[in-house]
Amino acid sequence: MKRYIAKRLLQTIPTLFGVSLLSFSLLYLFPGDPAEFVAQIRYGIEPSPQVVEEVRRELGLNEPFLIRYVHWLSHVIRGNFGISWTEGEPVIKLIMQRFPASAELFFATFAISIAFAVFLGILSAIYKDKAIDHFCRIFSLLGISIPSFWLGLMLIWIFSVQLHLLPAFGYGGLRHLILPVLTWSFSFMAIKTRFVRSCLIEELSKEYVVVARAKGLKDRVVVLRHAFRNALIPIITYFSLSIHHLIIGSIMVEVVFSWPGLGSLLVESVFKRDFPVVQALVLISGVMFVFVNIAVDLLYAVIDPRIRYGE
Repeated sequence: MKRYIAKRLLQTIPTLFGVSLLSFSLLYLFPGDPAEFVAQIRYGIEPSPQVVEEVRRELGLNEPFLIRYVHWLSHVIRGNFGISWTEGEPVIKLIMQRFPASAELFFATFAISIAFAVFLGILSAIYKDKAIDHFCRIFSLLGISIPSFWLGLMLIWIFSVQLHLLPAFGYGGLRHLILPVLTWSFSFMAIKTRFVRSCLIEELSKEYVVVARAKGLKDRVVVLRHAFRNALIPIITYFSLSIHHLIIGSIMVEVVFSWPGLGSLLVESVFKRDFPVVQALVLISGVMFVFVNIAVDLLYAVIDPRIRYGE
């Protein structure tokens, strides 16, 4: 296992290099002159060519692409993402200020979505083509069809505007968390419920399940200890590949509910053309996705003892 872990970590180096190159290239993909934009923010007037050139030299934008990339990457490796062009603060400081709110929203949504998706998927598979299965399938269809931003606005209108039960915007206690989590988890939960149902129905149709039931094992044991365990690998793979959907969804949810997290920070930075912040957030998202995939690969060996990595 140690050999496999070392091998997987080495394999991530080219991927991380590509992610960092893509993140840094965002500066050159956006239209307009970054130096002119920063000069306008600083001085509040139409900057002269001399002022723009001075800002360009100060930010190092007059240097060749490769030199700037190597300089930026050397600082990033040490945890220095630079200074925000609009806020004048270190980028890592801005990220750490917003990170707790995003982490709270992400883990609450992820835990609730996975728990309900697995529960409803198992119920739907056990009671296939019965009333509860039809209910779960209708629920999944609605979750896939309803846009999350529209659902968020409807929840605000019902629970905040009409009933005055929950706050519509902002970040605070548990009451502020309920509507964003409901909005964010609904579609994610619905899609995963369908997948869990499909995987489990496929496992329940195999011969070893028939043999286990013929031996007199209870349905609960057959489903949970045998069929569901064997279905876990594709389920976990699908869940891990869907994490980027959660990251993308966080942007919409945080904007709709004015949640002060990393998603709203990314939107604000794009509108302000604060490229150091955008580059840092894109890079962090890519690195997170790479290491989540490694963790999932290692989890396979725990779920299925037949898997022997490195042999």
